[in-house]
This record gives sequence, structure tokens and C-alpha cells, in this order.
Amino acid sequence: MSSILEMESVSKTYGKGHAAVQAVDQASMKIDPGEIVLVMGPSGSGKTTLLSIAGLLLKPTQGRLLINGESINGKSQRQMADLRLHTLGFIFQAYNLLSALSARENVEIVMSMAGKRGKAASQRTTEILEKLGLGSRMHHLPADLSGGEKQRVAIARALANDPQLILADEPTGNLDSKTGEEVMGLFCHGMGREQGRSMIIVTHNPEFERIADRVLWLEDGRLSEGNGRIQH
Repeated sequence: MSSILEMESVSKTYGKGHAAVQAVDQASMKIDPGEIVLVMGPSGSGKTTLLSIAGLLLKPTQGRLLINGESINGKSQRQMADLRLHTLGFIFQAYNLLSALSARENVEIVMSMAGKRGKAASQRTTEILEKLGLGSRMHHLPADLSGGEKQRVAIARALANDPQLILADEPTGNLDSKTGEEVMGLFCHGMGREQGRSMIIVTHNPEFERIADRVLWLEDGRLSEGNGRIQH
């Protein structure tokens, strides 16, 4: 079975000469279907840069990235955008919701960008939001939602186009411990490991190790196995 995502000796350097900073240094990893992988490490170690490369938001300085066994090197911006819309789902610490749109509209706009509109798109939006406990809150603006509710909307948005791989950057970083625990539970059950959906979760929260298959450690831009394969 082909890996959903594969990095081969990927590096990212910012700046040049004496001012150059090696954010990611020769990182390699494979993410298999249905696998939940944590990327942990100290602040400033390059975790967000690594996740941005995996999500096709940043172009590596060197190395190769493959999605479903196909190299993304040489793909056009349009092709990259299509991959982000249809294959990847993003969840950010700061939620990144559009403040002028309701919870429902924040989900629907992502589906619309992928060409999914009309009754089917509307039904899917309702289904996802209700499954995440937002049935009575879907017409509220982000300003009227709690932090946990905003993160649930962000999760719904990430799931909208049924991606193969979810990329989450500190998904509980702005939440209190109780709400963070609830959101973490969604990653284990509501996000659909049983559906073969993979996840890369960048986090400082060791509690996520309970739902992970593997932990990778990133420090000074270098990626290595952390706790290895976790026995559940």
C-alpha cells in the first residue's frame, strides 16, 4: 500500500550566507493510510515549517515530497492548490476562521472552492457540524463561539472535502485543559481513523501520545523517531 505522504531528505533554509537559518535539515518520513503521527520538539525547532512543507504551503529548499506516491516537484500552482483542497485538511492553533461568515459558511466556502455546491454540499455541512456537536451553533459567527466551538468548526472545515491527510498545528494550544481533552477525543474518534484518514499533529501536548501510532522528534531542524511505535 502506498504511503499518503513521503518526505525524502527535505530541507528548508531561510536567508543566505552568514544569516542563513536551517529550519528543517534533511528530514525524511512516511505517513501511511490511517496512521496518526505526532511531531514534537522544543519551540523554534522547525515543527511548523515541517508541517507547512507537508501541507504544500512552503516549498522546500531541497529534497523531494510525494503525495500518494507521486512527486509534487514540477507541479503547477493550480495543481498544488487542487491537492490542498481535495487531499489535505488543515487545522490551526488560531482557528483561522473568517469572522464575517457563520460557522456553517466557514465550512461551505471550502467545499465551494473545491467545486462542491448545492444540496449535497449543504447536507454534508449539516452532517459534519451536527456530528461535532454544533447543530445549534452553525449559524453563529466566530465571535459568538467559545474557543472549543471555534476549534470544532475548524475541524469541520478540515473534514469538509473528505481529505486523506489532516495536518494539525497545536490544535489544543489555545484551549483550556478540559476543552483540549474534548477536542483531542475528536481526533481519536470523530476524525475517522477507521475511515483510513491519516493525521500529522504538531503539538507540545504529551496527552496526544495516547492516540498516536508514532512520535517523531524534531530538534534543530533534524527529525528522528521519538517514542517509536506506541503500543495501545
